[in-house]
Amino acid sequence: MNINQTTLTIEKAWQDYHRGLLAFIRTKVGVLEDAEDILNDVFSALIKTTDVNDAPDNIASWLYRVTRNKIVDYYRVKGKFEQLPDELVSANEDVNVIEQLAVCMLPMINVLPESYQRPLILSEIEGKKYKEVATELNLTLSAVKSRILRGREKLQKSMIACCNFYRDGAGNIMGYEQKGTHACRDCDK
Repeated sequence: MNINQTTLTIEKAWQDYHRGLLAFIRTKVGVLEDAEDILNDVFSALIKTTDVNDAPDNIASWLYRVTRNKIVDYYRVKGKFEQLPDELVSANEDVNVIEQLAVCMLPMINVLPESYQRPLILSEIEGKKYKEVATELNLTLSAVKSRILRGREKLQKSMIACCNFYRDGAGNIMGYEQKGTHACRDCDK
């Protein structure tokens, strides 16, 4: 990789991921200046990596893994072992934003109209097939599919009203941040 390609790769990574990474860091580190320092350390590591080798194959995954490690280092240096967030204790686990968001899904489903609640809980939470949901709720398969689709749309609107989402180039959610202290009123129930 020549110097121009390396620079373009780093610039694209910055454009695509710096906001999501900063939001992720801010959920773990309370001081904005410290979070910005960690973000700079992450991109410094990317610069060093691309100077020595080619860019990582999956930049998003690499960036979040390095970010997580930098946050752990931050707590080590600060002597804050007792305050290290539980989800950072195991450095080998991948960051799973979807699992973090899942905590809000059930309360948000529970504020949807009743006709959408049960089909969504049975299919999305309990993992039942549409046919099983239709049998259990004594509905037609078409009605179940329609209710689940509409319920998902309403759930998506609630989640978008609550949080800003940061996605990678493939559209996968890589991070999120709450829009405000009262934005997630459906999530707090």
